[in-house]
Amino acid sequence: MTVLESFIEDLKPLVNIDCGTSNVAGVTAIAEMMKKHYESIGFHAELVDLGPNAGKGLFATNKPDAKEYDVLMNAHMDTVFPDGTAAARPFSMKGDTAYGPGCSDCKSGVLAIFYALKNARPEDLQRLAIAVALNPDEETGSKNSAKWLASLAAKSKRALVFEAARAGGELVRSRKGSATYEVTFHGVGSHAGNAPYKGANANVAAMRFALAAYGLADYEVGTTVNPGVIQGGSASNVISDKCVVKLDVRYWNPECDKLIDDALNNMAKCTWAPRVTQELVRVSHIPAMPLSENTKELVSQITEAGKLEGVDVKWVDAGGASDGNHMAEMNIPVIDGCGPAGAEFHCDREYLRLDTVEERIRMISRFLTLI
Repeated sequence: MTVLESFIEDLKPLVNIDCGTSNVAGVTAIAEMMKKHYESIGFHAELVDLGPNAGKGLFATNKPDAKEYDVLMNAHMDTVFPDGTAAARPFSMKGDTAYGPGCSDCKSGVLAIFYALKNARPEDLQRLAIAVALNPDEETGSKNSAKWLASLAAKSKRALVFEAARAGGELVRSRKGSATYEVTFHGVGSHAGNAPYKGANANVAAMRFALAAYGLADYEVGTTVNPGVIQGGSASNVISDKCVVKLDVRYWNPECDKLIDDALNNMAKCTWAPRVTQELVRVSHIPAMPLSENTKELVSQITEAGKLEGVDVKWVDAGGASDGNHMAEMNIPVIDGCGPAGAEFHCDREYLRLDTVEERIRMISRFLTLI
């Protein structure tokens, strides 16, 4: 049986299990299956309790007593699909393409890590300390697993994330960080015709603030500020006493993150309309996964590993975040898109390019010889 044939045989049962993030039993079943795989090649493997609202994570390593890891490998086991999807459209193949819920995002990545280690040289597994972290809740923001991943990253020299490569096979060398803010404006309601002087229009303050926030964007360095939601007022003849602005912010590095955060907090202290007050809350925050000098070295090593295996590795920079962002916060080099290539994620057209499976496995196994 070829590596690809074996890979497909192991991928099919992973795809044919419903494991949306909220399906704790389904995600845990994936973890249990992968635990057996790792134990079959002599790795120590254990299920990780990440709270009652999440499936179990999986931690595996070839060096259980290691204080530091040469490389951390990560992929997520959950999908976005509701229960019943696996039965409705189970794993299938047509030519060099595979289909099924999560076949590419991220079941093939979960399995590619195992196969790269299964096919690694024994001397590399003896020499290196390798950690594998499979988390259960990436599709809902890794709320239960982000701290766990960061704690492992803090003990690792570098990290590889096995989200799918882009449809053309490109890997991801950097990702923007993101933050969402909610600004609530409090005015004074009044009749717009009979007593406008009694009112203080929260909408006016919110619109002025939103325009100023939008102006903080710096497209030359890739920082964006998007006032995506503005909600205020009850009727056109009523002066609005409340308005809410919701902002999405993206940035390439911690410096730009801080610059925007400081600016927004300072703006929240200003007066944007007479007698209107406001408060700003940062609702969520994901650090950037920057292209640091250390990351450039990691990119070079992966590129060289690909070249040695006959793979022409291409790279992209991504505006969206992944679990790599949480690991990069620990100031280690991180790259993403290490899994086999695919596309059309989160819908019934999702597919996996089977022609990229073996080359990715070989590339990562070869990479271990270079570190």
